[in-house]
Amino acid sequence: MPKKSALAATGFFRLWTAESISLTGAQVTTLALPLLAVLTMDAGAWETSLLTAAAGAANLVLGLSAGVWADRYERTLMMHVANLGRLIVLVAVPLLAWADALDIWVLALAAFLVGAFTLLFDSAMVPYMPRLVGAKNIGPANSWLEGSEAVGDVAGPGIAGTLVQWLSAPVALLVDAATYVVSSAALLGMPKAHPEKPEGAEKERHWDAVVSGLKLLRRDRYQWPLALASTHFNFFGAMFAALYLLYAIREVGMSPFTLGAMTMLGGAAGLIAAAVNQRVISRLGIGPTLVLSYALPGITAIPVGFAHVLDKPVGLTLIGISQFSWVFGIVVMHVCVNTIRQTLVPDHLMGRITASVRFMSWGVNPLGALVGGAMASTALGLANTLVVASVGLITSMLWPLLSQVRKLRTLDQQDPETSAEEPVTTES
Repeated sequence: MPKKSALAATGFFRLWTAESISLTGAQVTTLALPLLAVLTMDAGAWETSLLTAAAGAANLVLGLSAGVWADRYERTLMMHVANLGRLIVLVAVPLLAWADALDIWVLALAAFLVGAFTLLFDSAMVPYMPRLVGAKNIGPANSWLEGSEAVGDVAGPGIAGTLVQWLSAPVALLVDAATYVVSSAALLGMPKAHPEKPEGAEKERHWDAVVSGLKLLRRDRYQWPLALASTHFNFFGAMFAALYLLYAIREVGMSPFTLGAMTMLGGAAGLIAAAVNQRVISRLGIGPTLVLSYALPGITAIPVGFAHVLDKPVGLTLIGISQFSWVFGIVVMHVCVNTIRQTLVPDHLMGRITASVRFMSWGVNPLGALVGGAMASTALGLANTLVVASVGLITSMLWPLLSQVRKLRTLDQQDPETSAEEPVTTES
């Protein structure tokens, strides 16, 4: 991890703690909801894909509006509201399960609501962080925040797999609900962050603000190709993720406990990536690092589709390598992308630019999941669809590779040839 003395003085580690706890709970939900469907409802490829699609649909419905709200309202309050919403939903699901009133559509609604509140939390946290730590600490802070995601990746699946196998999926969801209480407790007393409001901002209508975010994104020579790369990557990533759990359990024969333990390996990779990414970026440059980080997950995911026809130890080894490389690449990718955005985009536009990117990149998750489920339900099958998704992941590297992004080495000393012709403004 990067040195933390400068960050500690800002109070950043309270935010880091809140995010780590919240993401650990989110990982419990990510595994527990589909396991609940597979183990108690005999869900198939289409049903598990539906849950993945429902979780991502919030980005299509509310993604752009969440960014406008983050540019208008106090950001710590938004994070508290998001935690409360997730708490209520994840307490309700076990109660409905024990009342025998749960079906796949109720689970899909729960997944949608959790996704919506997670979107609200993230839309507020991304612009809050630069205000908290200052421009010089953005890179190291992003490394720590990605480390917090890795903490969730390490702890969450292991907890979920153990709780589901020893107790039940509803109990796992109650544990998740409790994490949001702890997350909000860590945020108590944090400095408030009212968005900066330039002249005329109060007169801007909600829809005009939404549209301006999309127009600003489209004009930016760095943010736009990165948004396209994320959209491309997430489409094929959602195809893969929607089928992976079902494939691992039914084709490879993994137990919930083994599945959770294997996912923890990816979490360990995330911690390592968070520790070394600043050195990698310093050596290679932020642009080339991005290109490589987009390619890595797909390259190592291709062999996963063949795990079921290999000896089980070999198959599990290939899955473990994929888990490690997938998370390592994504953590480095996120640090680079977030640092570029938080350095180059003004505070009063950060929420809507971030939301516009997530509207595109997270908004394709439902489509990718449903396409994956539909393909796997044909003669192509689960394994071959995973291979197709893996190849698609690799090609996401073309967006940064064929744009000005690949020429970026540092953000404080940009090459004049690649620097923007004009800064991002509110003009549309």
